[in-house]
Amino acid sequence: VLDQVSWRKPAGKQAILEADIANGKTNNKTELQNFKVVGDDIAVEGWVGIGADNKLREFHFPTFAVNVVSRLEVQGTLGDGNIWNIKAHGPTFDSRDIFKSLFSVGDGTKAKSSKTSGGTDLSVSIDNVIGATDVAMHGFKMKLSTRSEKLSAIDGKGTLDGGAPLALTLDQPNGSRRLLVDSTDAGQVMKLIDFYPNLQGGRLRLEVNLDGKGPAEKTGILWVDNFRILGDAIVSEVVGSADQGRPAIGGARKVSREVFEFNQMRAPFSVGYGQFVLEESYLKGPVLGANLRGKVDFKTRRVNLGGTYIPLQGLNGALGGIPLLGQIISGTHGEGIFGITFAVQGPMSEPQVLVNPLSLVAPGIFRDVFQMTTSDPKVLVREDNAPSKPVQERVRASSSPAGGEAKRATKANAPPSAVVDGWSSTTTDGNRKQPN
Repeated sequence: VLDQVSWRKPAGKQAILEADIANGKTNNKTELQNFKVVGDDIAVEGWVGIGADNKLREFHFPTFAVNVVSRLEVQGTLGDGNIWNIKAHGPTFDSRDIFKSLFSVGDGTKAKSSKTSGGTDLSVSIDNVIGATDVAMHGFKMKLSTRSEKLSAIDGKGTLDGGAPLALTLDQPNGSRRLLVDSTDAGQVMKLIDFYPNLQGGRLRLEVNLDGKGPAEKTGILWVDNFRILGDAIVSEVVGSADQGRPAIGGARKVSREVFEFNQMRAPFSVGYGQFVLEESYLKGPVLGANLRGKVDFKTRRVNLGGTYIPLQGLNGALGGIPLLGQIISGTHGEGIFGITFAVQGPMSEPQVLVNPLSLVAPGIFRDVFQMTTSDPKVLVREDNAPSKPVQERVRASSSPAGGEAKRATKANAPPSAVVDGWSSTTTDGNRKQPN
């Protein structure tokens, strides 16, 4: 396993490590000369120095490739305070596996580490960083530091395909670590990291609180201005269903490659315990807009997102700024006079799109009554990851025969269920049913 570059040797695939062991000529007790690691997707060649404490002290790999595309030279030295100083440069690096690791939502547990390093100071210079969907970043330079296994500093810049810049940095106001990302082409950024390929153009600003809040391991806000969404099946389903006044959609439909223009998007989110929570978010455009919130549970593989679709939002929301009257006729968030609630629910592999056309005729202030998702989604602590109760409480609970037996009987007879935001995917008899 090479955690730093998101490489892991798959089980059942062969890889070979070999080296010539020799006495050290400088400050190293032992040298591993002609050091090689060779496998189906890895090729590392170079030299390693081992100190008198039998721990790694220095290395130089003129050839460092963790896939068939990457070509880097990597050199590192362990300095004072057990801080690694590492430099990496080269013509090409395939970063798709690293980008995938960015979307890890965690399980709420903190694994104990056996690492003794005090931290790392990394300097990177790569001509071409390969991303997803044939998008690359060029001239990428980055300086990164970690201390006690936490990111403590980062400053990186590169140029996306098409010439738009991408910059990332770490800000620490009041001791809280905030990762800031900025680019003038949001569509290329989202394609690069394989997050959402249907967005084109737009100014992107992303702020991530790396220290989280409460049970959430990370929180953040994504802003995108002046962008287009091209050929999104879910958006087309919602718009088409609302226009036709159908209560639900079933079966496959032929979706035309429609283009939707938007002026602004704001999406607050939180991540933790295998859950991605989208808090009260909105998209605003001259033709249509939407409010959206909900949760994606990666452990149960279910999605429960919903909100309000607002046709002709530019005209529809004109009265939203009038005090009191605006909220009554346009909704509590001032979305518009006409709005149709919708939801995307079910298994992540095949979610169902639901709309409620009755919400179209309701005054805006009552529109939340027709929402099909919870009004305040949150990251929830899972019972299997929750901290243990104090030993006194556990002893008292186990010393109650009647209570213990009843609890065990109830647990034994209860069917398994996947709960997302308070609704369950099973009935009392264990059969699957669609959420209300």
